[in-house]
Amino acid sequence: MILIIDRSDGRGFSFPGGLAFPWEAAEQVMRREVMEETGLLVGESALLFEYKTAADIPCIITVFEAEASGEITESWEGTPRWLGSRQIKPSILPSQKEIIDRIV
Repeated sequence: MILIIDRSDGRGFSFPGGLAFPWEAAEQVMRREVMEETGLLVGESALLFEYKTAADIPCIITVFEAEASGEITESWEGTPRWLGSRQIKPSILPSQKEIIDRIV
C-alpha cells in the first residue's frame, strides 16, 4: 500500500510533500511534511530518485521509500489514505505520475 493525500482542493491525489526551507535537507523535508500532512512519524527511509517537472509548476521532486508509524490524521491539505497503485494512478497530480510509473 502507498500513502497518498486526497487533496482538499479537489485536484485529486498527491504524495505527502511540500516546499523545502533553505536550511533543510531533502530527508528532513520529507519527514516534516509527512508529519504535518498525515500525523505519521517516519522511521527508516531510503532515497529512491529525484526528477524535475513542470507539469503543474516547475519543481524538483525527491522520492523516498519510508516506514511510517502512528495514527493517520487529516490536515488542511486533505485526507491521508493507504491505497494501491491502480487506485492512485487515475487521480494523481500530473507532476507526480512519474512516481507511480517508476515505483510499480
